[in-house]
Amino acid sequence: MIVRGSTSVGAPRAALWSVLSDPARLGEALPGVDHVAIEDDRRFSADVRAATALGETPLALDFEIVEQRPGEFVRIDGAGSAGENQLALSVELSLADDGAGTTASWSADVRLRGVLGSLLQRGLPSLFNEQVGAMLAAGALMCEAAGGG
Repeated sequence: MIVRGSTSVGAPRAALWSVLSDPARLGEALPGVDHVAIEDDRRFSADVRAATALGETPLALDFEIVEQRPGEFVRIDGAGSAGENQLALSVELSLADDGAGTTASWSADVRLRGVLGSLLQRGLPSLFNEQVGAMLAAGALMCEAAGGG
């Protein structure tokens, strides 16, 4: 399923991009993360508690930053599972100046298999957009704490 969205973020574009292109900071910004393990400057894994209307589902996910253009674009691929549930995603995030902040636009190809796929078929777009919004808000707070926003 393709999910798209856009939001304004109260952080300068360069500062926000530095969060999104750094596996350690990106992993920290993901909502519901219990643990992040950094493999290298492009790959990391995370134990995530994915929030759904039915509660939380724990997932072990592997991520890779597969493409980036400094200050303006990053593509992140991820895959993982929990029992019979499997998740694969590819998220493209584009950043543009918006006054003192940033407009972040995304497009994601999200594939769910198992019971989660059946249960979230209709609600996946809004749930995914909430999760991306939460990640970007956390990234903005990280920028502010670092003095970059």
